[in-house]
Amino acid sequence: MKPYITTLIPFTVLATCPTYTLAQQQSSKEIQHLADHKPLMNKTWETFDMLMYKVTKKNGQTIYTPHFPPQLAALDGKTVQLQGYMVPLKAGFRHNIFMLSVLPIQQCMFCGQNGIPAMVEVTLFGGRKERISERPITIKGKIVLNRRQNDRLEIWITDSNILE
Repeated sequence: MKPYITTLIPFTVLATCPTYTLAQQQSSKEIQHLADHKPLMNKTWETFDMLMYKVTKKNGQTIYTPHFPPQLAALDGKTVQLQGYMVPLKAGFRHNIFMLSVLPIQQCMFCGQNGIPAMVEVTLFGGRKERISERPITIKGKIVLNRRQNDRLEIWITDSNILE
């Protein structure tokens, strides 16, 4: 019996190699698919992606404090135009507060390369509500870096309008 098992093991290893190569090719195709969303990535999104966290412990709890590197901190209070996908925070068709993501909501936010993509919280000017869209939108508004409110995202775009 042992000679049979010894001959089977090398065969099994060789038989799995083409599968591994196929998995690598498939992974390469997925990365190419992700590259389709690159046009939305611009210098502003790349700067938002610099957001970091200082991790501390207090009374046995882990506390994450946002850290804004100088290049990101320089955007605080500036008006920007930003293209992205609407991600609702609550159920409903029309919203005046939502998240904007560089990737569409249908694509898993926690998959792909380099972790979770950058997202910002958007508040529309004057409480105006807009219908959630699956297509990318362009907004224009003022950047606010959130250093204090734990129940909101770290980067906001306030007083914003959706551009046509």
